[in-house]
Formats: sequence, C-alpha cells, structure tokens
Amino acid sequence: MKALPILTLCGTLVAGAAFAGTDVVEKTTTSETTYRGTVSQVDPDADTIIMKSESGAPTRYIYTEKTTYVDAAGNTVTRESIVNHPVTVYYTRDGDRMTVSKVVVSRPEDSTVRRERETTTVEKR
Repeated sequence: MKALPILTLCGTLVAGAAFAGTDVVEKTTTSETTYRGTVSQVDPDADTIIMKSESGAPTRYIYTEKTTYVDAAGNTVTRESIVNHPVTVYYTRDGDRMTVSKVVVSRPEDSTVRRERETTTVEKR
C-alpha cells in the first residue's frame, strides 16, 4: 500500500510540471550594431540615409525623429551636413529594416597633408 502514495505524489509532480510549462514568457533582445562608411545621400522623403559601399549596392538606413547626429567631439550637427562625410552609424536590425539611433561624423583623414619632423643631432667633442 505504500506504492499508492508514491504514485500519487509522482503524478502530482508531473501534472504540476506540465501545467507550469504552459506559462510562456517571450523575451526579445535587441542589440545595436555599428557601421563605418561615407554618406552618399540623405533622403528626407523616405527617411533614409544612404551609405556608399565598396562591395556593391549602397546600404540604406532608416532614421527617426529620435536619431541623433553629432560630430567627433559630441557637438550636435544637422542631418544635411553629414552628406559626403565619413560617419559611424549605430543601428538596430529588424528583418531587412536597419533603424539608426545615432550618427557620429568622423574627422576626415586628410591624406594630402604629410607631417614630417626633422631632427638635427649635433655632436660635441
């Protein structure tokens, strides 16, 4: 007769575990990604920033009213001023849609400026 209480206890545990499994918690995680490139166009009609791509077709990013635009020092810049400048875009991906949260304009590296330092060594004997 001791087997009946044990079987009842096991059945209760299994039923409880099965019932507990019906609570579904959906957790969505988002991660922000960055991309560095040069802005070729800002299209206000489509709310997009179009980046030049060395590997083929240009990449389109969606901006919103929450998107911020700053220079390398953190000063606010206008959306229109980023065209033809190197930038880093911070975005989240939702399917094929890439929504930008922040655009940071980089300082262009001026390859035409060459800095040289000349030193002269004088030996005294």
